[in-house]
Amino acid sequence: MGWHGAANGGKEFEAKITPLVVSSCLMAASGGLMFGYDVGISGGVTSMPDFLKKFFPTVYRNQQVPGLTGNYCKYDNQGLQLFKCCPRVKSCFKV
Repeated sequence: MGWHGAANGGKEFEAKITPLVVSSCLMAASGGLMFGYDVGISGGVTSMPDFLKKFFPTVYRNQQVPGLTGNYCKYDNQGLQLFKCCPRVKSCFKV
């Protein structure tokens, strides 16, 4: 029955907010912020027709085909997937 509260006779641990705790929280928050920014920017850029026409013409041509309705068929390109993946991998390693 001790899983939901302090056991009888036990000591409670009182945590203090130290500069190390604050700096760790700020570092984690800034990493999440940069990761979200990378994902948002690369997702928006890779759906722009001008960008696709210049850097990924096969994907651009796939978008113009009237029979392709699914996004998997339109964006099926290994180079484009690598371009989308690089910022995510980079932000994981903080390079």
